Amino acid sequence: MWRIPLQTSLIIPCYNEAEGIPHLCDRLRLLISRLDVAGGIEVVFIDDGSTDGTADIIRREATGLPFQIVTHARNRGLGAALRTGFAASTGDEVVTLDSDCTYDPLQVIDLLEVLRSGQDVVTGSPYHPQGEVVDASRWRLLLSRQLSSLYAVVIPLHLYTYTSCLRAYRREALRTLRVDDDGFLAVTDLLVTPILRGMRVAEIPSRLERRRFGRSKVSVVRVSLSHLRYLLRIALSKKMMRPGRPDPPVAQSRDAAQSITVE
Repeated sequence: MWRIPLQTSLIIPCYNEAEGIPHLCDRLRLLISRLDVAGGIEVVFIDDGSTDGTADIIRREATGLPFQIVTHARNRGLGAALRTGFAASTGDEVVTLDSDCTYDPLQVIDLLEVLRSGQDVVTGSPYHPQGEVVDASRWRLLLSRQLSSLYAVVIPLHLYTYTSCLRAYRREALRTLRVDDDGFLAVTDLLVTPILRGMRVAEIPSRLERRRFGRSKVSVVRVSLSHLRYLLRIALSKKMMRPGRPDPPVAQSRDAAQSITVE
C-alpha cells in the first residue's frame, strides 16, 4: 500500500515578488487548511536575491504559516533557487509552486492526490484537454506551446506541457535527479529526466491565469535558446545510440507517463 508521507514541503522561489506576497500567503493558508497531510507541512520560500524587500514582506504576511525563508545574496536563477529549496526541505512529498499565483496554490491538492496513487512525479498542464488558460499573456502561451510541441517530437511520450512549475515529486525520486541549469530550463529538465529514466510520471489538467502582481522575469530569447540547446543534446544522444545496443531508457518509459483527468 502507498505510504502516507510524514511531511509535505512546498517550495516557492521568489524574486522581487513583494507586491504579490500578501495574496500568495492568503492562498497558502487556505491550501494548508484543506490539505490532508499526515505529519505536517512546511513552506520553504527562497528569496533569490530580491531587491524590493520580498523577504521582509514574507516575514510580515506569512504569520501563522509553517514557513522558513532561505536567502540568496544575489539573484542566481530559478534552477538555483529550486536546488536550494530541495536541500532546505524535509518532506517526503516535495511540491514546487510559482510565487506569482498564475497557478492557484489550491491546485496542489489535485497534484498530491495523484502523487499518492503511486506516481514519482506529477505535473500540472493548462494545455491538457481538461485544462484551462485564462487571459494569460500571449508571449508566455506562444513560448510554452512551441517548446512543448518540440519536446513532443524528441520525447516519445505524449505530454501537453513540459514547462509548468506546478509539480509534485516523491522525495525518493527527487534524490536521484540533478538540477544543473540555474535558469528556467531546470523545470523542464526535472520532468524530462524522470521520463527518460522510466519513472512513473503523470500529467493532470491545471488552470493558468494572467499574472496579477509584479512583472515576469523571463527573458524569451535566453529561455528559448537554452531549450533549443537542451533539445539538441537529447536528439544527438538518441542518434548516437549504436545499432544492436539495448534501447535507451526513454524507450523503456513509453507507458510510464500518463495523462489524468481530475474530477
